[in-house]
Amino acid sequence: MDELGRRVVLPSSYVGGDRFMQQLYQDSMALVRHFGKPSLFITFTANPKWTEIQDELLPGQTAIDRPDLVARVFNLKLRDLLDQIKHTQVFGPWRGWVWTIEYQKRGLPHLHLLLFLQTDAQFLTPTYIDRFISAELPTEDDIIGQRMREIIQTTMVHTQCVGGNGNALCMKDLNPAIVTTCHKGYPHTFLEETMIPEDGYPQYRRRNTGRSFIIPVPGSGGTLTAVIDNRRVVPYSSYLSLRYNAHINVEVCCSVQAVKYIHKYIYKGGDIATVSVESEHDEIKRYLHGRYLGPTEAVWRLFQFAMHDEQPPVTHLQLHLPGQQAVYFASHQDSDHIRDLIEGSMTTLMAFFSYNAQNEDGRQLLYYEFPEHFVYVRKIGWKKRQKGTAVGRMYSASPFQGERYYLRLLLTVVRGATSFENLRTVDGIVYPTFKGACIALGLLEDDGEWVALFREGA
Repeated sequence: MDELGRRVVLPSSYVGGDRFMQQLYQDSMALVRHFGKPSLFITFTANPKWTEIQDELLPGQTAIDRPDLVARVFNLKLRDLLDQIKHTQVFGPWRGWVWTIEYQKRGLPHLHLLLFLQTDAQFLTPTYIDRFISAELPTEDDIIGQRMREIIQTTMVHTQCVGGNGNALCMKDLNPAIVTTCHKGYPHTFLEETMIPEDGYPQYRRRNTGRSFIIPVPGSGGTLTAVIDNRRVVPYSSYLSLRYNAHINVEVCCSVQAVKYIHKYIYKGGDIATVSVESEHDEIKRYLHGRYLGPTEAVWRLFQFAMHDEQPPVTHLQLHLPGQQAVYFASHQDSDHIRDLIEGSMTTLMAFFSYNAQNEDGRQLLYYEFPEHFVYVRKIGWKKRQKGTAVGRMYSASPFQGERYYLRLLLTVVRGATSFENLRTVDGIVYPTFKGACIALGLLEDDGEWVALFREGA
């Protein structure tokens, strides 16, 4: 074995740990299963030049000196943004979202938001997209236009790699001596109308309108200048940019193929600051030694501001074989008390069987569909949901787990099961194993795929 001795793990209940991030990823994918692909991907970054921050600074102070101000102001603007999306419906009827807060090394918090909207076929047309997303410098016809132009020029233009600056982050994976363009694609080419690709994000309209401005080339000390036009504008929403005066990148998700990348990106976990080689498998020590925690994130946690949110909420559904449910007890308790705990234990799965055995109104539902119509109450079981909804997610199971994997497979297709035995019953025949029931239902043909896989690997 490559892991000998005692292993110390960081549970999924610890906010920010690896298992916590994996759990959030699986929860968000449950929403994708329920709603389909997200409609929009929004990135919202705090602006240290906000007047709410600048007006409260003492002489000589900067936003870096007041992480408490940055955290409080960004949290207020975040809550307002979510209210605009959900209740004002600035992008249309709201269905759900997944968002998380991350931090730059310089301390500024930023939001990654996946938004699920009630859309139709018209939503993915160039004309409709151009109504609420722009990648062009605005006109300066009036006072609002002048204000918009100022905001876009200072917050929504990609200028780091202007002039082939090899020190820019967007050039970090490229050879600046050979390649002079960034891996984010800037500057883009001029485009007369928005194009919808088969996967990824749209290629937004960037017309050659003649609008531009001049900036000094980064790293030149002001001796060189460059002309910035629509080819370097980051896609934005005019309404959100004008309201919040910050970097708010708004992208349309055209295909479900973008889902994996987006979720992996927003739940990529913490940044590692140190590296060490140890023989001890202590996840807590490794997390503490490798976690970079900036002052703004520390303040955010001290204020107990939300680090993430998923709506509708995701209900975790337990998955276990007969008699293998988890039972918790204190080490000093006697065997009789422990036996009573085992006999009286209740899980979401056992309560699912019990409810279906006693009632008929839930027998048309699959296990993971149950939380949409019922709510689970500890020590009581499932009861009719009075308001709201939730999305159910069964815990995952690997094929290497044998019967537990086949149990999960059956729960995805068998509606209204009343017991483990009922789940193994197909056409009146009670099969001794869950695998046998899966074969009888045609869910498993044989082990041919496994054999072919091992042969290919050999």
